[in-house]
Amino acid sequence: MKTIHGGNIVSMAAELGCPVTELLDMSSNLTPSGMVPGLREELINHLEEIAFLPEAGSETLLDIFSTLHNLKSTEVLAGNGTTEFIFALPMALENKKALLVNPTYSDYQVACSWAGVETENFFLEKEEEFQLNFSRLDSRLSGKELVFICNPNNPTSVLISSRKLEDFIRSHPASTFVIDESYLPFTREKSLLDIDLPKNLFLLCSLSKIYGIPGLRLGFMVATENSLAHFSEHSKPWGVNRLAQVAGEFLLTKADAYVEEVQKFIEEERPEITERLGLLPGVTVIPGAANFILCSLAGDLKADQLKERMLEQKIMIRDCSTFTGLDKSYFRISLKDKKGNQRCLEALQRILSRP
Repeated sequence: MKTIHGGNIVSMAAELGCPVTELLDMSSNLTPSGMVPGLREELINHLEEIAFLPEAGSETLLDIFSTLHNLKSTEVLAGNGTTEFIFALPMALENKKALLVNPTYSDYQVACSWAGVETENFFLEKEEEFQLNFSRLDSRLSGKELVFICNPNNPTSVLISSRKLEDFIRSHPASTFVIDESYLPFTREKSLLDIDLPKNLFLLCSLSKIYGIPGLRLGFMVATENSLAHFSEHSKPWGVNRLAQVAGEFLLTKADAYVEEVQKFIEEERPEITERLGLLPGVTVIPGAANFILCSLAGDLKADQLKERMLEQKIMIRDCSTFTGLDKSYFRISLKDKKGNQRCLEALQRILSRP
């Protein structure tokens, strides 16, 4: 099964025959604020360390992460992005069935398929603005399934209260929950990292999105010590490269102000961009909270056609018809800096205003 993602800016630039720098990538859900100040210099200062093996288990990085979140080091694993854990969980756990809260990140489905785990879809409803209906979800749980939930959800950007999510997880101890918080740092919602971990929870945390380092691949999986025991025993050595370790150690200790600035920017910029998108001809905006915005189109123009017309303007948006549960009318943009957001809105206005 082929995975489908946004953010393929290098290959898209080659296809269009233009430099990468000429493309505005609104398709990839990364920080709008660019590289964290000081990170480039930190990586350069440690560049010579790629001539040596990295720490086999990223011990220093795990100590920093666990101390920061008041966890035991045995309750955290570091990996080559959260994708490593998304694919490892269905393989390692004994659940024969998985429930996917769709529309959502497609790799949950792919990971289950590769592991031979049967999947069922629980569809979020457009009429409910893609909010998670806990009552409906409750009726679908038998007590033996693996449940994937992304919070805030990709691509809808809808945020679930962590308190409600925690209560629901604790009330269903026979089900196993994988909660992906890759985009939670873009909001001020409390993380499940800060609770007494339920035995049936596997929590995924990404540094790629909020810090804009997807090329380094760095993520964490958090669970109780007993739940992680199997993964710890079978985790491969040197699973995180040295530069990713250096970046993680730097970011977790010196980038609090950066995260605060990103959150403030999202709070200020998102309402304005959302309002302006909603004024475009035929566009309906799905209410959300993260650094990306899901929209639908009315009329004959479809998302794939809009994507191609935006590429003519050297702007990449995400055609969301590839997400299970969404039709050909849905597209997504991710917030960039004010100049980039303005450029995107102007291009959309030109295209959607054509007779």
